Amino acid sequence: MYSVTSTSRMTGLAPGTLRAWERRYAVVDPLRDEAGRRVYDAGMVERLTRLQRLTERGHPIRRLATLGDAALDDLLNESSQIGYGGVEMLSERMLEAVIGYRIGALDRLLSVAIATLPSAILVTRVISPLLTLVGQRWVEGKLDIAQERLLSSLLRARMIAILNPRPSETGPKLLFSTLPGEHHELGLLMAALLAYGAGAPLLYLGTDLPARDLATLAGELGVKAVALSCVDSGLVDSALDEITTLVASLGSGVEVWVGGAQADFLCRKLAHPRVRRVTDPALIERLVRRL
Repeated sequence: MYSVTSTSRMTGLAPGTLRAWERRYAVVDPLRDEAGRRVYDAGMVERLTRLQRLTERGHPIRRLATLGDAALDDLLNESSQIGYGGVEMLSERMLEAVIGYRIGALDRLLSVAIATLPSAILVTRVISPLLTLVGQRWVEGKLDIAQERLLSSLLRARMIAILNPRPSETGPKLLFSTLPGEHHELGLLMAALLAYGAGAPLLYLGTDLPARDLATLAGELGVKAVALSCVDSGLVDSALDEITTLVASLGSGVEVWVGGAQADFLCRKLAHPRVRRVTDPALIERLVRRL
């Protein structure tokens, strides 16, 4: 579920416009959270994004409001844009480009997806399915190392470009990194993109940072949480030591969010109230709202 602020940021619609469209044209029917605030699910965000893009191209909202999603998709496709009508096929099209070593085509598809899709949709319905397809082809022996590296390198470069910090009066409230020896980065980048799309002021630090250095930086910046990705099963013992050191070195109100394949084991083993398992995209949105 997405708040008004997050929905506004993802769709490009001002909160006042959201309210006006809901009241006058009933374009979506938002839900309510436990505090009575309006919240939106992924389907509502998709529909609102469709509507925003079409109104930018000159279509009147009073006409669009009566159309179903399929009709909106047709209008978007008529404008020769990717739109949401093709989002489900993007992963397969990107995979075909990887298999054919067509780096230009892959880069164009990824660039347009980044430019047109909200971060949550980009991560959950394009990048994550793409990596699943790549994993399947790898197991089947239909993908070689060079092809996998081609995709990983381009994905990493594009995602880091989105997260590249801009000068701001507001400092980061959330750090993203991995611990020493952990070089798996794509999952960390995807989580950072989700947090970024949800409005979190964050700093992406990359991989292989010692706990004490992370704690020092967190203290200097006054962050509220440190997010880690732990994937390598051979590093669980050192990760336990590093996270224990990190928690002890952080301020009393700073949480440690752990994601990745080893998150469940590490969090159960540590059983610390400030160490939280975070592997669900929806949970990232909820936690970001608390920062």
